[in-house]
Amino acid sequence: MQDFLEKIRDAHNDILVFVLFAGCLGVLLYMYPREGQFKFEYAEGRVWQYEDLFAPNDLQIDRLEEEIKADQDAIRNEQAPVYVVDASLVDQKIAQFEKALAKQWPEREQGVIEDLLTSERRDSLKMVEQLTIGAKVINDLYSSGIIDLAQQHEEMGRTDGLLVKNGGTSRSVERQDLYTISEAVLESNRTLNRNPKAEADFLQPIIQQCLAYNLSYDAEATERFVENRLQTVVRTAGNLSAGELIIRKGQLVGKDELRVLNSLESDYENEAGKGRSWWIILLGQALLISLGLVAMVIIIKMLQPEILESPSRITFIILLVLLMALTVKIALEVPTLSIFLAPLCMLPIVIRTFYDARLAILLHVVNVFMLSFIVPSAFEFVFLQIFAGILLLYGMRSLARRSQFFNAALVIFFSYSATYLGLNIIQEGNFEGIHLTNYAWFGGNAVLSMLAFPLIYFIERSFGFVSEVSLLEISDSNNVLLRELSEKAPGTFQHTLQVSNLAEEAIRAIGGNVLLVRAGALYHDIGKMEAPQYFTENQHGINPHDDLGYEESAGIIIMHVIKGIELARKHRLPEEIIDFIRTHHGTTRTEYFYRKAVEEQGKDNVDIAKFTYPGPKPFSRETAVLMMADTVEAASRSLTNYSEENLEALIEGLIGHQQSMGQFENASITFKEITTVKKVFLRKLKNIYHARIAYPDRKE
Repeated sequence: MQDFLEKIRDAHNDILVFVLFAGCLGVLLYMYPREGQFKFEYAEGRVWQYEDLFAPNDLQIDRLEEEIKADQDAIRNEQAPVYVVDASLVDQKIAQFEKALAKQWPEREQGVIEDLLTSERRDSLKMVEQLTIGAKVINDLYSSGIIDLAQQHEEMGRTDGLLVKNGGTSRSVERQDLYTISEAVLESNRTLNRNPKAEADFLQPIIQQCLAYNLSYDAEATERFVENRLQTVVRTAGNLSAGELIIRKGQLVGKDELRVLNSLESDYENEAGKGRSWWIILLGQALLISLGLVAMVIIIKMLQPEILESPSRITFIILLVLLMALTVKIALEVPTLSIFLAPLCMLPIVIRTFYDARLAILLHVVNVFMLSFIVPSAFEFVFLQIFAGILLLYGMRSLARRSQFFNAALVIFFSYSATYLGLNIIQEGNFEGIHLTNYAWFGGNAVLSMLAFPLIYFIERSFGFVSEVSLLEISDSNNVLLRELSEKAPGTFQHTLQVSNLAEEAIRAIGGNVLLVRAGALYHDIGKMEAPQYFTENQHGINPHDDLGYEESAGIIIMHVIKGIELARKHRLPEEIIDFIRTHHGTTRTEYFYRKAVEEQGKDNVDIAKFTYPGPKPFSRETAVLMMADTVEAASRSLTNYSEENLEALIEGLIGHQQSMGQFENASITFKEITTVKKVFLRKLKNIYHARIAYPDRKE
């Protein structure tokens, strides 16, 4: 039992990695749809590359979506707008006309209006005649209809039709048979002028006051008419009996074949999502996703094995994979969206920001393949996404400027656009199948990909990562901490600048993160600010160590590492930078004070631990190179003769001593790379300390 528990304890990191990827598998399975995947890839105008295909069962053939949509659009375009009649308005307006006429009639006596309207007695036959003429004009106008044209119908042609609804009945009329207010006024004037018995000048203003709209647009009624007609659209194009030939190998897929193949695919996927096949589909998805996740683990282990040692880094990659799957799920399930909107290139952008391009592109490829079996047109999807990812990463070889993120968005748009154009030309043989709306989706995709920028900031703060852009900001000499170092310990500041130059050139020669090693070099000695006078590069003839014991002096020197870590954490420097402070002396000794103590007290009487740095040893090629650069640069200042032989002997001796102490055993750096680093140091130091010719004294 004890052995078993020890094995569990030793393998706890592997178990945690397994649990994280198993959780990722579960979440992906939950998000993925359960429909079966049709095994044939086809498109109109393409050659059928499979064997002859026969109908497996009786099949109802559905019309193509574009055909149904064309019929529906035609119905919507042809539907006459519905205007509703206000039937009560004509009686109200005739009554208004009669009252106005009675009031304005010249021969009217006070109080006669009631007699005029309610009894057989008439004060004036002429008035009655005018009353009849005016009422008929008003009735005729309202019977034809005075229309309040909706804004969208103002440009309607004279012969365009409308549907006039009056109660439970409706009739079709042409626009020219209806009047607006101004047209009704003109028509009333013409009618009165044609009638010799009508006193037109008297009646016209009264009738004009009684004109109002009795036809108004009813959008809801119009939509109901449209919906009723849409129900009549035919959605099927016939039937196919089991065993009938659908398409032969080598045959072009035309409209008729496309209808049948679409119907067969729909029937297959509907049946595959029912009953026992649901579990079979789930099993297949689990197998494919598992293979994809295993491939990711293998890729990470080959390229960046340290990621597998960090649960936070594994969690970061898994969350990115889940985020990409979520965007695809949303794009597929929301009818108004397109799969082209899913910003899958965010994954390689973010991974490239923190790791190298090889890891980014390979994880992107695996992720695209894992998503391809749930999207339509899988081949086009894979080709589009992988090609965009390759071009994107080529354009992001360096992330030294934030503007490169905007350039990345342009690369995404143009790569999608060019690939889509090429694929459609191949499939269609012309430009007619290209939908311009897809280019709008590509633009939206590029814009959404820009969300990688705030996402990177969030990841840096949440997971403690550091991007190349952040490294540039940290390396700025105007940074508060570096300014303080240059003021309090100017000699140390100059030393760090020289170390950063040496380390930067060396890491560039052997391969590594140049910006990281430069930033680490600039901050590795910030702990010396606490007591700058105890370090030779800041001394001016007075050495305070002369008044101290060797152990006390060694303790002060060693303490600059501890103080540096405290300062870095106080100023919230990333852990990657603090690693350089922590490891730049490894577990070496303060050699000068140790040897002096041994000379005076004897080796057996000296506690070596008090002269030894706490470590840890460098654990990356960047921290290893910094240790070498720091030691070589500091020691080179003590030389009196900067010949190539002396410089080479110094470099070989110092780095050889570090190797003999096992300082690089935890770092991923080879003997060949260490040899390359030595050559770089020698070349750089020769350039720094190159001999100058002696100029003769200038005499006036």
